[in-house]
Amino acid sequence: MISNHDNDTDGKPFHRYTGNKGSVCTVRVGSRSLPLYPLVIVCLGLLNAVLVLTAIVIGIYCGNVSEVPAPHQITAQALIIEVKQFQTMNSEAIKAQEEAKQALEKELMGHQQLKLHLEQNKTVSDSFQRQLEALQLERAMLKSITSDIQESCGRCLPGWFLLNTSCYFHSKSANNPMKSWADCRADCISRGARLAVIDTLEEQLNLFEYLPKLDPNIRPWWSRPGGVWIGLTDSQTEGRWVWINNVALQDGGYWIQGEPNNYGVVGEDCAALMNMKNPRATWFDANCVEEKEWLCEMEPN
Repeated sequence: MISNHDNDTDGKPFHRYTGNKGSVCTVRVGSRSLPLYPLVIVCLGLLNAVLVLTAIVIGIYCGNVSEVPAPHQITAQALIIEVKQFQTMNSEAIKAQEEAKQALEKELMGHQQLKLHLEQNKTVSDSFQRQLEALQLERAMLKSITSDIQESCGRCLPGWFLLNTSCYFHSKSANNPMKSWADCRADCISRGARLAVIDTLEEQLNLFEYLPKLDPNIRPWWSRPGGVWIGLTDSQTEGRWVWINNVALQDGGYWIQGEPNNYGVVGEDCAALMNMKNPRATWFDANCVEEKEWLCEMEPN
């Protein structure tokens, strides 16, 4: 028999006995001796029960924990839901955009058709307007001819017009080429008349109303050729204006502001008129060789 003697922590002797083959090992605790193997088996059984119980508790806990979603799982699910919502919203937005696009295209097509319709109407309207203007011009010409016939009552020659007690011929109405002052005087004589003598305010106003007028706002009147020769000249004595019938000009005349000015080296010795805005300011002096329209005057029949 072999015996080992050790001291435990409380100072009591601990004995382990090992006999020959077939003998039982015991452990002496105090005054009692207990078999070694049954004690070990009991301890292992208790330890196994504790481990099983622990495993059961851990399993239950893990099961409960697995049932609660983790924060990252909640976030992922929420993101999936939001993505689906955004996809739905995007689909609806695309659908609304397509509908708006179709509506816009429809409106544009309607606008184009309306524009085309308006252009067609404008073309027709412009055509009617031109026809109306042509008819108005023809009416005015007929009215003028009728008025001339009625007013003159045959007292003036064809192509002449009657104002008060004189018959007048305006070269422009007959589409005659323009001439110098001397050639215009000769033309009036060939017609049995003379260049117009405007010796009263009433005659001046009547001619202003009848003859065409120049728009002074386009450019200065003196920078444009034109005018109508009348029977007034100072070719004999500079500054002394005399009518074609040898009657001197009275009351200063109806000159445009700044006229007569005898402009140029050769000078300006013949008078012409140009109707603008002021009927009391229509005369100007010009070089007698310039070519202009002219106005003849004669007594009615």
